[in-house]
Amino acid sequence: MPSQNQLPVIVLVDEEPTIRQAIASHLRDASFDVLEAADSDEALKHLEVSPAVDGLVTDAHLPGRIDGHELAGLARRRWPDLAVVMMSGHSDATSGPVPPGGEFVAKPYLTTHLVPTLNRLLERG
Repeated sequence: MPSQNQLPVIVLVDEEPTIRQAIASHLRDASFDVLEAADSDEALKHLEVSPAVDGLVTDAHLPGRIDGHELAGLARRRWPDLAVVMMSGHSDATSGPVPPGGEFVAKPYLTTHLVPTLNRLLERG
């Protein structure tokens, strides 16, 4: 959970630049600091070098050495307090597991569900 005077830092991972930029803008408008990544390798670098990361929002299917499901699971194991949200253009999470403590949001519902989900996971009122 971020300190009272600091914006929560979210690593956002999506290979589609226009989608990633739109989601990042939505999160910034909701008072999140966003580190953008185009693949799982870039996301892992952000997570490893940025000690203040509070959350990970990742697409389920990503380029890189590991996919979004593996990234989410690895992130939850290495940083158990990290808020993890999986997203996909598919209507459910059946294409792979959501790690324990993580949440799934279908991309068509991101604008209405992502911010409330992150706020709940981060216990941010």
